[in-house]
Amino acid sequence: MKNETVGAVDVTMAAVGTKATYTGAGVTGLGWFLSNEFFGLAGILIGLAGLIVTWYYKHKADKRHAIENQRLEAEHQRRDAERSLRMELMRTSGVPIFHHDTDLGELGSDE
Repeated sequence: MKNETVGAVDVTMAAVGTKATYTGAGVTGLGWFLSNEFFGLAGILIGLAGLIVTWYYKHKADKRHAIENQRLEAEHQRRDAERSLRMELMRTSGVPIFHHDTDLGELGSDE
């Protein structure tokens, strides 16, 4: 009978010890959470995450702008070559060559 009582007391004390450990860890975590150090560290981590996200998307935008600039430069070179060709044709033939590079109508075509 004494062994059964001692065994029950051991199991009870082990359960109480486990609960006390969890309670102590919880109170420690709560104390750290409510301290200024936690909020300082959380602010640093949030700021660092924001910096990384900003850098990533700025880097992506820079690549996109570089591709757009290359496309615009190629379009400019194409238009410049076309303009030079038209000027050369006008010089050699003496006939003006008109190029309509707009979506607007001709002046005086209101009829």
